[in-house]
Amino acid sequence: MENAMWAFMFLTVFLLCSTVVFNNVSRLRQVNTTSSWPTVEATVQSGDLEIVRHHRFNDIQLPVFELSYVVEQSAYTERFALSMMKEPLDSLIAKMIGRRITVQYDPQNPARCFIPGETIEGCRIEQKIGSLVRFYSKV
Repeated sequence: MENAMWAFMFLTVFLLCSTVVFNNVSRLRQVNTTSSWPTVEATVQSGDLEIVRHHRFNDIQLPVFELSYVVEQSAYTERFALSMMKEPLDSLIAKMIGRRITVQYDPQNPARCFIPGETIEGCRIEQKIGSLVRFYSKV
């Protein structure tokens, strides 16, 4: 009976680890495919401080921006956030609005884009690309 319990525990841990590894490998493949996507210039249209996640004792707020870009005469918009700010939020938001940044877009689905790089203005880029990167959607 004790051996059966150990075997069950081992199997459970193995399945959980396998699931985590599979999900991470899938996400890495998604990131690698973006490197071949074409680029286009986008403009940050707006930005505001938003509650991006509710925690038990406090809310997490980040500056969330909307950018727009055009592919083959069709306009698209996407949202991204910045975290780990090193300057006042109002100043960062004002600095970002109107800024032009290069994005890579999916040629099969131009509404899907990716901001290459890890930081803008020293802040970490938080963006959504499928389920790849944790992004806090508007509440």
